[in-house]
Amino acid sequence: MSRWWARALVAAVAILALSSISISCGRTLVVSTMQGAGVPGAYVAYHYEGNTFGLVESLTYQAGRTGLLKTDASGRALIPGAVHVHWPIVQSRPEIAVNLIYAPALHNGLAWVNRRVAVSRPLEFEVSSDLRSVRLEDVSGDPSRWQGTLENLSSLLNRFRSQDMRGEETPALTNELIEQFQNEYRSILDRYGDVLRVRPDMPVAVRWSTDQEKAAWQEMVDKDLAARPRWADELRRRFSTEIDIYRGRRK
Repeated sequence: MSRWWARALVAAVAILALSSISISCGRTLVVSTMQGAGVPGAYVAYHYEGNTFGLVESLTYQAGRTGLLKTDASGRALIPGAVHVHWPIVQSRPEIAVNLIYAPALHNGLAWVNRRVAVSRPLEFEVSSDLRSVRLEDVSGDPSRWQGTLENLSSLLNRFRSQDMRGEETPALTNELIEQFQNEYRSILDRYGDVLRVRPDMPVAVRWSTDQEKAAWQEMVDKDLAARPRWADELRRRFSTEIDIYRGRRK
């Protein structure tokens, strides 16, 4: 009987060990224009992500660091495979999640790819149902969406900068992405700096709220537009300090 228990214990340990190791073969992601032409030189930031299961809710966890790569001449980016160790039963196997896709030629840094569900946004990007291709709009005709690209680049670069401050390695293309961020800032200022900002559409959540909340939103927008009527005012408020920091870093 003791020999049987010993064998069962060894088998159980082996099963747990095997179930704690996950192997991903990676993925080829195709980035193209809305017309189907491949977009070369687009940046793809990605990581592996899974779920940690609790008694009340499920939380996500990140396995490994965020990676950064670029599409080739045909608009393809090869996200490499990986081997991860995770807690069996408690944690799901990690899967690829794309944090951000940024195409300098289209001024579009608005797209991401959920690890399980295809999410698209009209006039911005379209993700295929198999999560293997993304089509991008040129958003330079809309300063609000173009500003969204800057916001997303800023968030990603701040994450990399935090890693650097902790002494951790940052992706090889980080400095190149900083230069693209600076170029985007100069380009949007040149094109829209003297253009007056327009009142944004009221968010759906506000439209369904009380009259008091609607009035508060209107007052907030009026105050914002009065304080910063031109796009240059808003862009400099939001990004000028960060641009100066990166300019000093590259000297």
